[in-house]
Amino acid sequence: MRTRLHYLSLAFLAAAAALDAAPTLTEISPRGAQQGKTFTLTLSGRELLEGSQLSTSLPAVFTAMTGTMKGLPYLVELKADAAPGIYPIRVRNQNGISNILFFTVGNFPEIDEGESADHPNNSIATATPVKSTPVVINGTLVGADRDFYRVAAKAGERKVFEVEARRCGSAIDPVLELYDAQGELLARNEDAPGIGVDSRVDYTFPREGNYFVMVRDARLSKQEQNFYRLRIGAFAYPEWVYPLGGRPGQTVDFEFGAKGAATPVVKSRVTLPSTGRSATVSMPGSPVLPFRISLSAADDMVDGRIEKPGVIVKQKVAVTPGESVLVRVQSRETGVSRLDALVTAYGPKGEKLGVAGDTAPPLDATMAQLVGRTLGDPSLNFKVPEGVHEITVAVEDLAGRGGPEFGYRMSIRKVAEDFSIAASPAFLNVPRGGTVQVAVSADRRGYDGAIRAHLENLPKGWTAEGGFIAPETVDETGARLTSRNGVITLTAAADAEPAEKELVVAADVVLSDGSKAHREASGSGAVIDVAAGTGIPDAASTDRQKSITAPWLEMAMPAALAPEPVATISVKQIGRTRMSEGDAFDFEWTISAKDKSLPMPATISVNAAGARDLRVIDMKPTSKGAATGTFRVTTTKSTAPATYDLVVNANLVNGTQRENIAGRAIPWVVTTPEESK
Repeated sequence: MRTRLHYLSLAFLAAAAALDAAPTLTEISPRGAQQGKTFTLTLSGRELLEGSQLSTSLPAVFTAMTGTMKGLPYLVELKADAAPGIYPIRVRNQNGISNILFFTVGNFPEIDEGESADHPNNSIATATPVKSTPVVINGTLVGADRDFYRVAAKAGERKVFEVEARRCGSAIDPVLELYDAQGELLARNEDAPGIGVDSRVDYTFPREGNYFVMVRDARLSKQEQNFYRLRIGAFAYPEWVYPLGGRPGQTVDFEFGAKGAATPVVKSRVTLPSTGRSATVSMPGSPVLPFRISLSAADDMVDGRIEKPGVIVKQKVAVTPGESVLVRVQSRETGVSRLDALVTAYGPKGEKLGVAGDTAPPLDATMAQLVGRTLGDPSLNFKVPEGVHEITVAVEDLAGRGGPEFGYRMSIRKVAEDFSIAASPAFLNVPRGGTVQVAVSADRRGYDGAIRAHLENLPKGWTAEGGFIAPETVDETGARLTSRNGVITLTAAADAEPAEKELVVAADVVLSDGSKAHREASGSGAVIDVAAGTGIPDAASTDRQKSITAPWLEMAMPAALAPEPVATISVKQIGRTRMSEGDAFDFEWTISAKDKSLPMPATISVNAAGARDLRVIDMKPTSKGAATGTFRVTTTKSTAPATYDLVVNANLVNGTQRENIAGRAIPWVVTTPEESK
């Protein structure tokens, strides 16, 4: 179900900002609140201009307050029946739309960490006292920061300490440790079942006294989004849910693996939404954030789980020789299952036809609400051999584990050719009279032909160009030449109309049997960077840290108009020379600026997505400081014949501001030696 946003006017002016910059949110404070409460919400960032609007699905009444140097404050009255969960917040104004940050609604009272230079809480001796529970404490961590809290407990009393961080858009990887008054470690957790990299400690105290809970980042890293929410109380919580999804509109009996409840398994009958690709389900009587499960109307979708360690679940499927079979498994990427799925297809005599998921998983980086995995769930595509009419599809855990929390959803689809597409960025600010670029990629599942991606729902005055993704081919050595990337450029005329709907990135192709296939890209919703850890080296601490995304928002490509750029750039092909091992293409660029004193760059950035073995040489302006220049692109015999899009970018410095301008895509045709004669 698409997230519905309502808009609220900001009736004040933020601190000085460049008028040609889009709004950016860097912080919202607090990060959450209790149902039915009234509080002040402050938005901080850049270019939050007078007349801006707040876009959010948060069920509340908002009243704008007088702005301060710290940001834009609102008086917020949360509705008493506001559903616990995570809500997006975005700002839009005359300069465009901002990124999304997240706000969490819960059902416990909430307080702030209260740490300051005068009152640190970085040790047992300086721990912040927690006066009463249940409570949620909103705090932050910077690098090697450690936050301590003092909690009084009685003998035999049970308390649960749970950190909400990655699930609600924080880039930290939290660790919880519990100590007694003598500093002895009593319990520790880093990644708890059912909540991804977030952590939870469930402890029954042996004697009355003061105890201390410590929160830190496992990687001791510096993150821009570095908040956490520490929930403390004696509450029940689920560690797993089964099944992991259902059909839209279906009534499903869900099971929750419960801790602290009257029974170890809590059941709940839920009627799922009739539209959308996902939904949330909560364990009755639990205050923790709901699980997100998937929705699919596909008839071939089945739910299963690896009940015990070492178990292999097998399913027989009737097939036809020569047809293509696509097996897809959803498990770890749901953020709910612990299964690292290994899927294998066998023929009638036990011969292996294909396997996927046989790569050892890196350190877990999944989360229940916001997906940020470093390793995807397996997808297996293979062609049925001659003489084979039945196959066996086997699913198991890569490490041989099992249990009720090792659930999965699987589809076994007979498709001759298929593909899907993805697009980035998460949203677009298109300058009037200017151009932006949209990266597109194809996940091929049997379809190797050319793909042309495009943008739908374009308002009047908006023009999309490019989108070519070359076909995949096999070279003379038998090596496959992959081609899965392309770029679309989007240009808005000076008098373009505002975008009333989200834009949709789509692709239409004609399959080998003459049928047509239409695919639409699912937007990432939000992108929150996760910086590499610097304190503890591990498999996920360098370039394997993926950004946090929120596909559950089910946004396509939100877009807005922005002010005209400081300049525009255009490129045209001016020549072509045939060489023994390829071709040389000559191009000319021109930068047009209203301010003739604007400094011109000596070089520009050139790209042709999906093209192989390219070199950009001889780049130079026609004269020093000139607004025009030339460059040459050379290919080799390894550059597959196809239509590509040549796109350019230039960085300009306008006073103290740096601005990147993009050129419109120009189709660029690479031919075979025979065709070019």
